[in-house]
Amino acid sequence: MRIRPVAALIALTLALSGQALADEATYVAAAYSKSTGTVGFAKGGSDAEVRAKAMSECQTGGATDCEVAMSGANMCVSLARATSRDRLGLASGTSRAQSQNGAIRECAATGAEGCNIHDTYCAPSSIL
Repeated sequence: MRIRPVAALIALTLALSGQALADEATYVAAAYSKSTGTVGFAKGGSDAEVRAKAMSECQTGGATDCEVAMSGANMCVSLARATSRDRLGLASGTSRAQSQNGAIRECAATGAEGCNIHDTYCAPSSIL
């Protein structure tokens, strides 16, 4: 049986796109240290993986009291910091805008002024 070049190219493209979708991170987590204000983020293929990575990133600066603040699949997590950087807000949502708006609200609820988005991580990356 002879496979035509076009059919082979289509099959290869479909196989590679399927692998790319399988490799994309679907879980995201954020860990936070109350004593230092350090936040660690991670994206990956399982909840356990991202929780461990976020904890590790949080502890990189020497924080010893890091705790996973949020984790889950198919969502975004955002960090908003006040201009003085001593206040922050963390939030998650099913869209980038929802998590960012939540983080701004959480930051403002601390009495801080000038809260703005510092980081947003979404998994998968295609979440708008």
